Amino acid sequence: MKASASKLSVVCVALLCSHAACVSSGGKAGGGKAGGRKWKSKGVPGQAAYTGKDKAISPNNLIANATFNDGTSLPWTVSFTAPGDGNAEIVDGALCINVKNKGASNWDAQLRHREMTIQRGRSYDVTFKAYASAQTRMRAKVGQQGPPYREYWVDTLKLDTTPRTFKGSFRMTSENDPTAEFSFHVGGNLAYKVPEPFRVCIDDVQLLDPDFTRKEEAAPDAPPAVLVNQTGYLPGLAKYATVRTDAREPLAWRLLDAGGREVLTGKTNVVGRDAPSGDNTHTINFSAFAGTGKDFVLEVSNEKSHPFDISPEIYSKMRYDALAYYYHNRSGTEIKLPYAGKKELTRPAGHLSDKEVPCAPAAKCDYKLDVSGGWYDAGDHGKYVVNGGVSVWTLMNLWERSKFVTKNTKPLEDGTMNIPEKGNGKPDLLDEVRWNLEFMLKMQVPDGNDMAGMVHHKIHDKEWTALGLAPQDDPMPRFLYPVSTAATLNLAATAAQAARIWKTLDPEFSARCLDASVRAYEAAQKHPAMFAKPGGLGGGPYDDDHVEDEFYWAAAELWITTGKGEYKDAATRSPNYLKLSAYLKDAKEAGIPSPLTWQDTGALGTLSLLTNPAPLSAADRKRAEESLREAANAYVQLIEQRGYRVPMSYGNTNKAPWGSNSFINNNLLLLGVAYEHLNDRKYLDAVAQGMDYILGRNAMDQSYVTGYGDRPLVNPHHRFWSYQVDKRFPKAPPGAVSGGPNSGLEDPYVQAAGLAGCAAEKCFVDNIEAWSANEITINWNAPFAWVTAFLDDHSHTPPPSKAAPAAAAPAKGKAKTARPAKR
Repeated sequence: MKASASKLSVVCVALLCSHAACVSSGGKAGGGKAGGRKWKSKGVPGQAAYTGKDKAISPNNLIANATFNDGTSLPWTVSFTAPGDGNAEIVDGALCINVKNKGASNWDAQLRHREMTIQRGRSYDVTFKAYASAQTRMRAKVGQQGPPYREYWVDTLKLDTTPRTFKGSFRMTSENDPTAEFSFHVGGNLAYKVPEPFRVCIDDVQLLDPDFTRKEEAAPDAPPAVLVNQTGYLPGLAKYATVRTDAREPLAWRLLDAGGREVLTGKTNVVGRDAPSGDNTHTINFSAFAGTGKDFVLEVSNEKSHPFDISPEIYSKMRYDALAYYYHNRSGTEIKLPYAGKKELTRPAGHLSDKEVPCAPAAKCDYKLDVSGGWYDAGDHGKYVVNGGVSVWTLMNLWERSKFVTKNTKPLEDGTMNIPEKGNGKPDLLDEVRWNLEFMLKMQVPDGNDMAGMVHHKIHDKEWTALGLAPQDDPMPRFLYPVSTAATLNLAATAAQAARIWKTLDPEFSARCLDASVRAYEAAQKHPAMFAKPGGLGGGPYDDDHVEDEFYWAAAELWITTGKGEYKDAATRSPNYLKLSAYLKDAKEAGIPSPLTWQDTGALGTLSLLTNPAPLSAADRKRAEESLREAANAYVQLIEQRGYRVPMSYGNTNKAPWGSNSFINNNLLLLGVAYEHLNDRKYLDAVAQGMDYILGRNAMDQSYVTGYGDRPLVNPHHRFWSYQVDKRFPKAPPGAVSGGPNSGLEDPYVQAAGLAGCAAEKCFVDNIEAWSANEITINWNAPFAWVTAFLDDHSHTPPPSKAAPAAAAPAKGKAKTARPAKR
């Protein structure tokens, strides 16, 4: 149903008037800062004052950025759908879309504005200026941003090099739309006669509602100069803060308790320029303070940190919130109370049609499979075996590490998690893991088919869906995509791991897993080079054309589980055998410090061999431990080199990769393994310091975890947790970790956020549209869950007998032990 609409009237701008002279007055300020955030200047080094956007032309204007005079375009973004290609930029105070490839459809090249509500019964006036580098057409519309793409107002306009002002009006006759968009389509047949490349520009855009008045938001204070773990610190472990300052000499600092009493003092350590952040830094080591309490504050030169706690309970709840992420993202089952935590997080079962999914044309198969269940991979509704593989391995490794290394599975046993299976006599952690394992088993090609034993790489929607979409309302058809060697080996590895874990818990399931593992491994040997293709529509590619590491991982897991010589021979012959590299070797991420990714899985085989009591010989175990020590030492060295004391760097390019926080969490996992196998205290302290970065001691003053810290993550990219775009949907529950800073700036939102040229660890904005910097996924939350569990398990570790190096002594007569924190 369309709203009533009237054709545009066109008001020609005087031909003698240049475009620069015709735009609204107000000047053209320099480029703005990330995400349109307007900080009050506090003179913090590295945090330039942001002046904010020009006021809208009218207070009744729904368009949040009407004139582009400050050099930014948010919340306007550009969108290209393949084969459409190009970019957007501000030119002479106008927002321009540069089209390199116009694509096949009108919407393959477009500018769009969201974050507004069109309300039933109200009348709207439209005004904007537009022109182009050559004669072309543009389709302007106000309507739904997702299916069925209802249009409330629309018209097609002729443009040329002369700036013209267009006017129109409409009355909204449809129901309220809190996720409406104002978009300008310029692709496909609209530009059928236009030589590429070409440019279309808009300016002075108004969508007026007489009953709407824009509220000016007060600018928040600038981030503090003293940056801390915003949740808090464990009493016995290393405690560091970072100070942004240009001072070249040490500065005095004070640790204040909740009552403002001085409990520790000292001098900062001058680090200097921290290249990944672009900040000049000092550090504070207050590890000597052994007390506990709530709302401590660090003060340096009249600058104060966020308040934080010091308590052994810092990670006690967080570890379970991190695991609850998986229940919330289950497919094929109702998410209900009391397990959802809040009523708004409940929803009906999603994608029940996954019980009978056909093959995509590229899969070249004629059957349908029941691939129901599993976890939604990330912000969309796709399910991927390769990402599921590294995720379930990490959580099963947490179980095996607790069973064989720390010998304490109590925190993971039945009744510890808030899931429907609690009380069934099986460990809750394993109940949750099994939910995805069952899905992965269903992705295996049945016997009697050409590719029997191989595993389909993924299942997802035919096309991308819009934000603000509950799984049960997803309208897109779904398909099985081709089998791949990587997916097949992921199943072979994780099913073998599961077979030994469930051997006594559920012998029947264990046998089924082992049978699937063996069949998958044999099928992969027959088809060793079937690779998922890059690109695609409706889901991520997760392409991987190097599977030597997966072959080693699968052989190692089968060797541990069965003890058979054939798997031992395959594992020991592999160049990956017993190796743990501190740096990735994959071409896409070469030189990035991390032992593993979903694409680089060789470390998983070695970590499993280390974790299990058999089958390594004493000599081989020592070899593996030396490799572990070398990698862990490299991460400790990185911490010592960084002003933000995090085991991360970005090579010669100083570019943060997509999901940079997941690299850090995997580094912390390896450091945790090193501590528990090598018994060197520096590795335990390194894990604590790395988590400080994730929880706020970073260049963005951002806790990258929902629900934790003074500045927690609020708006991760997620179809259902999409309150930011549609208030009918919930906010994200606590415990989800963002992918974090990403220098690639792949999505339209970050491209429009003024982030070009950003320092590696400042390429971030907390916005639901920023999918390349702020998505959440199962394989990022898995190491986060592992590490929070590790830290909680070691939360009562006493401090070392000697104060940590450079720690200040307590202020004489003023050291206090405050009341225990309660969370």
